[in-house]
Amino acid sequence: MSQPPKPPDYYAGCNERLARLVPADARRVLEVGCGEGRLGALLKTMLPGREVFGIERDTGAAEVAASNLDRVFTLDVEQEEPPLEPGSIDVLLYGDVLEHLINPLAVLQRHRSFLRPGGIVLASIPNVQHHSVLSRLVGGDFQYEPAGLLDATHLRFFTWSTIFKLLLDAGFAPEIVDETRVPASTGFLQAAEPLLKHLGLHAVRTRRYLDTYQYIVRGTLLSDPPPGPAEPLTFAACVNDETSLRTNLMASPCLRPGTGHEVLLARGCRNIADGLNAAVSRAKNAWVVCVHQDVYLPEGWDRRVVQQLRDAEAKLGRVGVAGVIGAAHAGPVEEHAMSPLVGWVVDRDRLLRGPEALPAPAETLDELVLILPRGNPLRFDPALGFHFYGADLCLQARERGLSTVAVEALCFHNQRGVELPADFAASGHSFAKKWAERLPVKTTCAVVDNDRFDR
Repeated sequence: MSQPPKPPDYYAGCNERLARLVPADARRVLEVGCGEGRLGALLKTMLPGREVFGIERDTGAAEVAASNLDRVFTLDVEQEEPPLEPGSIDVLLYGDVLEHLINPLAVLQRHRSFLRPGGIVLASIPNVQHHSVLSRLVGGDFQYEPAGLLDATHLRFFTWSTIFKLLLDAGFAPEIVDETRVPASTGFLQAAEPLLKHLGLHAVRTRRYLDTYQYIVRGTLLSDPPPGPAEPLTFAACVNDETSLRTNLMASPCLRPGTGHEVLLARGCRNIADGLNAAVSRAKNAWVVCVHQDVYLPEGWDRRVVQQLRDAEAKLGRVGVAGVIGAAHAGPVEEHAMSPLVGWVVDRDRLLRGPEALPAPAETLDELVLILPRGNPLRFDPALGFHFYGADLCLQARERGLSTVAVEALCFHNQRGVELPADFAASGHSFAKKWAERLPVKTTCAVVDNDRFDR
């Protein structure tokens, strides 16, 4: 199939929605794939004295852009670097660019060195999960077009979750900041509902993804992980969804073939204790990372978490259990109100973050990632089923004088479901009975007390 020619105005576009998301005080901007420089010219009018640099491979478009921007570099971003000083740029812009690259991750990783501390990347990216693409796939008529979602020059295809994984691996904390929506028809959504239910997808939340034609995402620059090889860790997970395991946890860079970590997977478990207690007992390495199958651990996560655990023990004493996100008290414990968060995580399509510098003490920790030192006395309680075991471990730890800590090791909880499962309440009541003398207890999604159970 031959590629259709580009429309005559292919390089003349200006994504005004992207321009509005550039911080008002950003003084130096690098636009990758600047076309004829229309977007950069708009940005310069929005802040007098702002410098906008462009990268454009097409020589004709670059010549036009040169009259609109402060400087234009005519080069192939996958092979060459612009002569800019490290730490000299406030914002990196990729307006419909990343999907055209052979290796967008490598480009992002190289370009992040141009950003100052606190700098951001903004990217507009088409959504291959859009209902129009799904209709074509199901109808057997998927084919490229001159422009749009199926532009013939697209080399990579993204959904919101794979965008998040890309930015995390490149060293950015991702957020969706804008969406262009072309809604699906009522008939399409009604027809799709049984399939969504079969896949365990929430109908209302998934409708948003099916309606979204293009995302604009922001990535905030993260610090570099510690250099050098990672200390071997033991990873343990209970598995009931092989697809989720394969596309999330086992797709994590630190767990791909050839890495030196131990992975212990348990299937067919009656409760969480069945799988994880055995793993904690068998672990060969000093730290055991008990993690959900639907968690993605980005590039450098293993090195980052080990450094954080060392910092936690130096600052807070011997660690009983650590995690990436948890709850802390917000005033008197007897108040029936959710606690502010401590730690941070990308949870589905939201970036959740507490205000405290990390590592920091946590009242309780969410179960998506729980890290225990090998040989400690804590054990998972089979009476709790598949919920509240993180809070239970935290209470066990404090009874033994051990610290419960949230560490800075950002990861992605790519959970399909939204609502709490039916057995959540039963686990909560078992937890309340076990720890009746310590109630109320606050977790990331519930407050447990003797006379009430608030989600």
